[in-house]
Amino acid sequence: MVLQNEVEIVVKGIELSWTTWGKMQGEKLVLDDISYVKAENGKGFERIFSIKINENQDFRVQQMISMIKARIMPDAMLIMPDTKPENLAQILSEKGFIINDKDPCMVLYLDNYNDRKTEKIDFSVIKITEKSQLAEWLNILNIALFESELINLEQLNGLLYLNNVNFYLGLLGGKPISTCMTITEDDTSVLEMVATLKEYRRKGYASALIEKALMDLKQKDIKSVSLRSEPDGVGVYKKLGFNECFNRVIATCDWNKVYKEACPCYMADEKIVKAKQIFNNTNDVEEFVSEMKKQDVIGKDIKYESQENAIYITKKYACDNGLGCPSNDTLIGQRCHCEYVNHLTQYVPISYCKCSAIWFEPMFFPIFGEKIIIEPVKTVLSGAEECIFRIKL
Repeated sequence: MVLQNEVEIVVKGIELSWTTWGKMQGEKLVLDDISYVKAENGKGFERIFSIKINENQDFRVQQMISMIKARIMPDAMLIMPDTKPENLAQILSEKGFIINDKDPCMVLYLDNYNDRKTEKIDFSVIKITEKSQLAEWLNILNIALFESELINLEQLNGLLYLNNVNFYLGLLGGKPISTCMTITEDDTSVLEMVATLKEYRRKGYASALIEKALMDLKQKDIKSVSLRSEPDGVGVYKKLGFNECFNRVIATCDWNKVYKEACPCYMADEKIVKAKQIFNNTNDVEEFVSEMKKQDVIGKDIKYESQENAIYITKKYACDNGLGCPSNDTLIGQRCHCEYVNHLTQYVPISYCKCSAIWFEPMFFPIFGEKIIIEPVKTVLSGAEECIFRIKL
C-alpha cells in the first residue's frame, strides 16, 4: 500500500533534485504544468520531471510529444503517482514510448535512524568544500555511474556554493573511490549520485559514506530522506533503514516508432481512393502525376522528376485551408499545419516532419509498394518558405 505522505516526500525529493540540476550552467529549467530540465548544448542532465496537466489533457499530451520530437523538451519523463493524466503511461506506450517501471523509490525517517558506526579500515569521508575535491568527485561519477562525461566541472561547480547542497567523497587510503550528495529543503532531503568505483563495490564503502551523510542530516533536524534506486541497490538501502515506497515509471521516446505511432493526423480515405483510381486509369508515373495535379488531389503542386524517378509534392499552406495559429503571424504560424507546434517562432530540426512524410504513406504505399522512400526536403518549421516532400520510387 502506497502511503500518501511518502508519495509527497518522494515527489518533493524528485522536484528538489531536478530544480537543483536546472541551476547548473548550460541547463534550462522550465516550471509549468509540464516541468523539465533541458541541456542547452546537448550535454548535461535532461528529464521531464513533473507532469500535472489539469486542462485540455489530450491536446497537451500530444503537444508534449510534439515538443519532444522538435527537440525542445527532453525525450524521457518521470511518471509518478500524482502525474496527470493518471493513465499517462498507458497513453505513451501506445504512442511510441518505452515504459520502464523497475526502479523503486525509497524513504527513510531519520527519527528512527541510528548511526551504525560502520568502520572500514583506512576509509574516510570528507564533505567537499573546494573545486579540486569536486573534480575528483565528478571523475568517479562519470566513470562509475554515467560511464561517460555527462556533465563537466564548470557545469557542476555552481552547486558547490548552494547552502542546501552537500557533496561527500569517500577515500580509501587517500584515494577517492565513492560519492554521494544530499539536497535539502525544509525538513526533508534527497540522497543523490551514489556511486562507487567498480573494483570497490560490495565491500561496505558506499554504506559508510551514506551513513555520514545521513547523520549530518539528522543533526540538522531533517526528518525524512528519499532516493531513487536501481534494483540492484535496494538491498544496500534497506540495510540502512530505507523502505520501498513505489516504483517510479520512466517513459522514454522510441525514435524508431514515435513518428508513426504518435501522430494523430491521417489522410482522408477519399483522397486515397481517388489516387488509386487515377493510377489504375493512367499508363505511367508521369501521366499519373499529371492527372493528380489536374484533379487537385494532393498538395499545392505535384511533379515528377524522371531523372531522379521521384515525385515532389509541395504542400498547401495551412492558411490556405483556413488553418494555422491565429496568435502567430510568422510563416510557421500561418503556413504550418501542425496545431501542436505552429505557435512556435523558433525553427526546429527537419526531422520533426517525418510524421508528415508518414502521412503520405497510405496514399502511395498501395500504389508503388512499401520500399519507396518518402522524406521532407524542406519545411516551414525548419526555416524554409514552403514544405516540399520527395517520394523516391
